[in-house]
This record gives sequence, C-alpha cells and structure tokens, in this order.
Amino acid sequence: MRSKFKTSRINLSFWTPSRIVFSGVILTSFIVSAFCAIQFSVSLLLQPVSISPTSLPWIKSEAECKHTNRMWENGKCWDDEHGITF
Repeated sequence: MRSKFKTSRINLSFWTPSRIVFSGVILTSFIVSAFCAIQFSVSLLLQPVSISPTSLPWIKSEAECKHTNRMWENGKCWDDEHGITF
C-alpha cells in the first residue's frame, strides 16, 4: 500500500543570489585587506633608514668618546650611526 502523503521535494540551490553577494563581499574584503597588508609590509621594508646624530649621555669624557669612535662636540659625545627610533 502506498502512502497517501506525498513528500514534496524542494530543489534548494546553495548559491542563492543573497549568498553570492555575501560571498563576493567577503572575498573582496579579504583581497583588499591582504593587499593593504602586503603593501604596508613592502613599504616598511623598502623605506630608507633615517639616520640622525644622537647625543650619548652616559659617556662623560672626551677620551672615552673618542675610544668608541664617536665625535666629541660641545661637551657631549655624539654618535652618527643611530636611527631616529633609537
């Protein structure tokens, strides 16, 4: 005996228009953020190193300053090899 109730099969596709738009937005966001991260990393690595003279307060004598191959000027020991972030 056959069942009187017919099961209706609804053909639901996974790729509905809203899921396509959502997936596109997520994919685009991922690509843009990856591009920005790569661009930032490359620019950080390729920027020239800014070097400026730095006074070294822990060196108090001219002899000690010249012994470490630095310059003594105006009563201070100056080092030309340090970057601005020192």
